[in-house]
Order: sequence, then structure tokens, then C-alpha cells
Amino acid sequence: MLLLLQIALYCRLYILLVKLAVKNDGINCLFFYPKEYIDEAQKRGIADKAAVMKKGKQFILVENHERECKLATGGLPESIWETYSSFANTNGGTILLGIREHRDSFTVEGLTDKQIVKYQKDFWSTLNDRNKVSKNILLNHHVRPVIVREKKILRIDVPAADRHDKPVYIGTDPMKGTYKRDYEGDFLCAEEAVRAMFADQRDVSGDVEVLEEFGLDVLNQDTIKGYRIIFEQLHSGHPWNALENNEFLMKLRAAAKNKNGTLSPTIAGLLFFGEAYHITEVFPNYFLDYREECEDKAVRWLFRTHSNEGDWSGNIYDFFCKVRTRMDDDVAVPFANRRNGYRVDRVDVHDALEEALANALAHSNYYGRRGVVIVKKGKEITISNPGTIRITKEEFYAGGNSDPRNPNILKMFGFVNVGERAGSGVDKIMTAWEEQKWKKPEFDFSERADRVSLKLEVGQVVYIPGVADLRNEEQTVGYKKPLQDEKEEAILQYISQYGSINTGKAAEVCGYKSRTSARKVIDELVEKGYIQKEGKGASIRYSICDEKSGQ
Repeated sequence: MLLLLQIALYCRLYILLVKLAVKNDGINCLFFYPKEYIDEAQKRGIADKAAVMKKGKQFILVENHERECKLATGGLPESIWETYSSFANTNGGTILLGIREHRDSFTVEGLTDKQIVKYQKDFWSTLNDRNKVSKNILLNHHVRPVIVREKKILRIDVPAADRHDKPVYIGTDPMKGTYKRDYEGDFLCAEEAVRAMFADQRDVSGDVEVLEEFGLDVLNQDTIKGYRIIFEQLHSGHPWNALENNEFLMKLRAAAKNKNGTLSPTIAGLLFFGEAYHITEVFPNYFLDYREECEDKAVRWLFRTHSNEGDWSGNIYDFFCKVRTRMDDDVAVPFANRRNGYRVDRVDVHDALEEALANALAHSNYYGRRGVVIVKKGKEITISNPGTIRITKEEFYAGGNSDPRNPNILKMFGFVNVGERAGSGVDKIMTAWEEQKWKKPEFDFSERADRVSLKLEVGQVVYIPGVADLRNEEQTVGYKKPLQDEKEEAILQYISQYGSINTGKAAEVCGYKSRTSARKVIDELVEKGYIQKEGKGASIRYSICDEKSGQ
């Protein structure tokens, strides 16, 4: 009986917790309750377990990189504009006025109606003054009074600015008034980071800019030859195969005519096919580095290759080919992994590693410092590149929305079946690691260092049938034409996971509005021998071909 009473009491307390969380108007305020209630509330998305807890008349409110609390009893704090700039230039956040900060806690002091009216007026006035703030990215609903514990505070929600609006800065000098935000608070951006934001404003890809001062002699002919061999293997009937190198490079947008009518490399062409010493003439900080470190501190590293070695080109494509081989070797595939009598040498994890490497190279800001660095230590691989992501973190993790800094480089990778144009690269990595039951990949977005890092733990592979099987069969048996784009692969991935697909779902997977477009992709896959039709009429579905049927 006592146990039932305890359960009933706990249920009532939990209901009260929910009501309080909702009442606090999305500030994620949570009163102090046992850990299991806090964890459950967090799980259900109704409160932040680190947020507000009752402690006498005080609240333990965590001030983090997406929340800033200010007392504001004497007027709008000057520091509010630094925070506005930092939130806009980073990932957005919320400013709360009317909350007193203590050493390790906060008290809701509240504001009077008169103060709220005045603060709103002053805030909008300053925000719309171009001599004080570069751009207003807020709408009316972003600034509003809310009630917390029967007291009014002013809530200002600052969204992340679109890259076309960045940098958002204070005053008239972006180099002295541009801020970003991390867990340590607001910080003034270095001039290098500000220039990167201005560069990212362009709608036209910067990597197709023609480098007028160079001729095509700065490109490495062996790199071009190696790339074309792979291209021809994957696209045997492609009309580009008959072109001379110069014309081929123009089709790739690796080269274009300059003002004199002769050919010069584009930025993408120089980075992808050029010699490192020519690349550094344009990008002084350009550096690609791969190293395998040893646990023994007496041994600096077991293996290292970098773009400044001088005995190879040092360009992006050759670096990718060298490093991909080393990374593939890190993933142990047991000999027992066989399919239809053939050893499985490549699995989905290999494709995910390949994708992670290509994405780092395609998303890098090559004006940034330290360059692209890949470090292998034990079972851990860390891939780090200069330049933060150009979409929000939410969009990044959700997938399907990509905004590469160097889209033409990614396109050139795509022609040799590397990289992801649909923005699902992150999902591919996460899925592959989840399938293997390996430690979840960790992304680190360092705003202060202006870098993105991906930490991956690898081990021995457990064979799981997937799209990689198709690639293995293609290489081993040689009867199937290669996949042409990410839409074909997306359909195959879906079938591998769910067993079959219809045209409606195929349209959804490919991002098409009509089934007709999806039908063309499906028909291509049928013709190539990857999938087969099952059923009739409205019940028609498509599945992976049965090898025994000879299809």
C-alpha cells in the first residue's frame, strides 16, 4: 500500500514538473527533482536537465553558448550587442533580460512594464541603426516579454544568420566588431575568420574562379592521367573519354579561358590537379597532412605523408588516393566475409571513411590556418579541416541539406564515385558506425579555431550486406555498369535496408516531386542489373536482383 502511495506521489510530482516546464515559456526552466525525473523530462524534450532548479529563492540556471542572462535594471547593457553579433554569426541563441547572475546561479529579478516598453524601443532603435549594427536579422516575434515565476523578463531570440548576411558586426568596421560564440562566451573574431565569412557570401562558387596568372603547365599531368583512367573505368561510354586533356579539364570546370583567350586553371582545378608549390602561391596556408602516431612517445610517428614532401604532387586528389588506401587498411575485414563465393574486401564503412575524407577536402577553407590534418592513433582516426560549416548544426545532423564551400571540388570527386552531393554524408557515416556497434562518431565545431573535426573509432568489421556489396561484385564479376549518381545509390541503400521499394518511395528518396523522374532512375538500375521488378499493377515493387536468376 505504501509503495502505491509513493508511486502516486511521484506521478503527481512529475505532472507538476511538466506543467512548470511548459509554464516557463520555453526557457527550459526545471525545478529540482530527483535525477530520474530530470532525465525523463530531458528524454521527452520538455526540459533541459541542466537548466533551472529550485534552491530557496534562487535558480541554478545554466548559461551556455546558446543562452545569455543579463540583469538590465539600469538600461540595455552595452554587451547585448556583442552577444547579438555572436549568436547571429554562430548557431543562434537566446538573450534573457531581468535575471541576476551570481557566482554559480541566477535569480529571476524581473522587469517592470515601463522598463520592458523602454528596452524594446531602445533595442529596435539601435538594431536598425546601420552605424551601430550592420544588419537587423530579427522579426517582431523574436523580441517579447515572458513570465517566469510571476515576474516579467524580456526574451530576445537571435537566429543564426544566413551566410549571405554574415558577418553581423557592431559599428562600421567588421574587423573590430565581429563576434562569435562558444562555451566560454562571446569572443572577437580574428580578421582571417571575418574574411572567410565575406568569402562565403558568394552564390557563385569561389572554386570556379579563373586564375589568370597561371597556365595549365602548373597542373600535374600524372594526376590528370590517373584521374582519367578511373573516370573511363566508371564511365566507359562517356563522350568525355574521347576529349583531349585540355577539353576534358574544361568540361570538369578545372580549367577555363582567361581574358587573353588562352586556358588557365580554376581554383578547383589548381587544388585538385596542381603542384603544391604552385597551390601555395594562391593559398599560402595550404597544407595536407596525414600521420599515424605511436603510443610510444619516443617514436614520433609510424607513418606520415604531407603535401610539402616534394616527391609527389601534393594536390588534393593525389592526397586523397594515398590516404584512402591507408584508412582502408585500418578497417579489418575478416577473410570469412564472403558473398556468393567472393571475398568482401569493401564494406559500407569503407565508403563512409572515403566520404568523410572527401567532404573534409571539399568543405575546407584553404585560406585558413593549419590545413587539413588526419591523425590515426591506435583505433582512432581524427579528420580536421579549416572552415566551419555553412549551415546550422541542426541542418548538418539532419542531412539532406549541403552547402559545400568548394562545390566544384566535390563535383570532381563525384565523377569518380566519391563524395556526397545530396548532403547525406553525415547520415552515411553515422549509419555505418551504428551498424558495426562502434563508438558513435564525434563532431567538434570549434568556432574560435574556425575548424571542424570528426573523430572516428574503427575496428574489425562485422559483415553487413549493403551497397558496398554491389561495388565489390562490380569489381569482381564485371558485368554491371557503374552507378552514375547519388540518386541511384540512395535507392539501392533504401532497398538494402528495407528489402524493396516502389516508385512513390523512390521519388521521396531521390527528392523528386513526380514519380516519372524516379521511374527513370529505377529503369536505369533495372537495365544495369542491380534491381528487379516484382508484382503487378499497383503492387509493383523493386528489389535487389537474385543472383541465381541470372539477372
